[in-house]
Amino acid sequence: MFNWGTRSIRLIVVLSLILAGLLAFDLIPFLRGGFGWQWPYNPVSAGSFLLIAVLIYLLGCWFWLQKTDRAVFMVLWAFFGAFLIPLFVIQLRSPDVVYELFARTVSGVTTGPHMAGAEVDWASGNWRDWVAIMNRFEGRSVHVALSPPGLPLWYGLLNSVIGTAPEVANGLQRTLLPYQCHNWNLLAYTPAEWASAWFGMLMPLWAACTVFPLYRIAHRLLGKDGTPVVLWWPLVPALVMFVPTWNTFYPFICLVAFALFLGALDNRPQTLRLLVAGLLIGLLIFANFSLIPVIALFGFYTLLHCFWVEKQSFSPANWVRPVRIGLIFGFGLAIPWLIYGLWSGLTPFTLAQTAMTAHLSLDRPYLPWLWLHLWEWALFTGIPLILLWLVGVWREVRLSDSTRSVLGLSLFLTMLFLLLSGTARGETGRVWLFFSPFVLITAYGALIRLVKISSRPVISWAAVSLAQVTMMLVLAFTWNVMGAPDITPRPEAPVLVAAERPGGAIFDNTFQLIGWDAVAQNNIVELRLNWQGLQTMTVPYWFSALLVDPQGNPVSEAVVWQPSETRYPTTCWEVGAQLGDTVSLPLPTDAPSGEWWISLSAFQYDSESLDRLSVQLPDGSSDTQIGLGPVSVPG
Repeated sequence: MFNWGTRSIRLIVVLSLILAGLLAFDLIPFLRGGFGWQWPYNPVSAGSFLLIAVLIYLLGCWFWLQKTDRAVFMVLWAFFGAFLIPLFVIQLRSPDVVYELFARTVSGVTTGPHMAGAEVDWASGNWRDWVAIMNRFEGRSVHVALSPPGLPLWYGLLNSVIGTAPEVANGLQRTLLPYQCHNWNLLAYTPAEWASAWFGMLMPLWAACTVFPLYRIAHRLLGKDGTPVVLWWPLVPALVMFVPTWNTFYPFICLVAFALFLGALDNRPQTLRLLVAGLLIGLLIFANFSLIPVIALFGFYTLLHCFWVEKQSFSPANWVRPVRIGLIFGFGLAIPWLIYGLWSGLTPFTLAQTAMTAHLSLDRPYLPWLWLHLWEWALFTGIPLILLWLVGVWREVRLSDSTRSVLGLSLFLTMLFLLLSGTARGETGRVWLFFSPFVLITAYGALIRLVKISSRPVISWAAVSLAQVTMMLVLAFTWNVMGAPDITPRPEAPVLVAAERPGGAIFDNTFQLIGWDAVAQNNIVELRLNWQGLQTMTVPYWFSALLVDPQGNPVSEAVVWQPSETRYPTTCWEVGAQLGDTVSLPLPTDAPSGEWWISLSAFQYDSESLDRLSVQLPDGSSDTQIGLGPVSVPG
């Protein structure tokens, strides 16, 4: 006969698996959202690499759970899992993981800070009027239009620092240049601005670092038995599905600040810890206004800790300590804004008003979204962990179990306050990811108490983890939550065409003509060209072909085009790759029969002088064009 705790765990697992089945087959579309926003149901069939990676990770977790004295290895295993599993999730929908990381980083739709960091003129000082910058990016990047200058400023600083080392900048840029292709707006970026994209692309690595402060906090609140909490972090759906957005990195900073905050509550002196904790949260809010609610979590925790855990009365004298904590923390929080305000003359309230005016323009009904916001956050955190968290909150309240921590109740009150405020406007699974690590801690605390084991609740951990993994995989396989619609992926290269005549002409040491042919029929000369790229090109070159009659007279107008009718411009050509192109050259209506020639050249369309590229001809001489012929035109 099972005790109450075991039955509760089984019920949580069963409910989670039932929900996973409903989501997998989209039996209730409302589970994907409604009332103005719904995630697309777009299942994929391939994904063996992800399944193998998750299986290996779970086996490793089981192994390290048997060795409770190896906490360091458990944390490192969670770190590598949190870094690698998101990459396999990306691979579900994009075989080129590096491209996908790059596209999502430089995209103005998916993220935006990198684009703003490259486009804002930091040298002029105009950026200090960030309200004008926010209005300028409205319609291009909603994330920049709704956010303070923190993240674009970070990329602007990175661009300046990397720019001082040209060799490093060029080397980092070189690996990314092939992704420009049709994204010609990126051609204006400097090598340093290209190189700084690597910081955003490495966001899975930075997000994986969350396991270190997570372990620290779990160890402080749950004792040495809290280490397995870190093994859940790589299984949080929002973490693995929303890379490489900054939302996956915010939890790390929040946890570092909370660890300092806990140290200040439990130790003396506390001023420096509180100041630094407040400074970190201030920097987060300077980066994104969506982090403002974390202040409520710290505030509720302080009050519950002072008046419930420490069982102080509500006398005026006992309010001195929480007020002092709040003032020191608040001063640290205000430091970034004070510096920016003195520099720019703008207050955080001005920026927040501008952001909220645009944010709240998304008119969504209040009552349905009270549920939908909580539902989405719960789904992307993991239903099994959310249910365990709620069980932990219930035990804290009903049984007055405040002997170890009131983190679960603090988070519950914060979430209740946030939901009732009606300030959210969807996508809370991504936006509120910084709350999810706190769920993991309280959920594991509830798990320990449910099974009434002081150490190594391995079987219960495995049951909950399998339910969590199932939820994560179902969402990853069926919901397409990420993309970069403003960044165009490289199309398939055109195949070589039938071209028997040798080329041998090299255009500006950048690409070469390796073969050509031409056939005249129906008053058209069909010119077939085979090319090979010699360097990665940052210019979408145009080509010109001018027909010359047997008497040496050119026709009145040349044909100008880009390869494959602009579908595969030279910015898409890869080094060493060979591709074909075909273009039709109209003959004059009274074209004489005989041996015609074609003058072929390449040039940069937006060049002021329109100078043609130099051509090294097969005989070693140089010119600005190559004559192709003869081409027999019948009478």
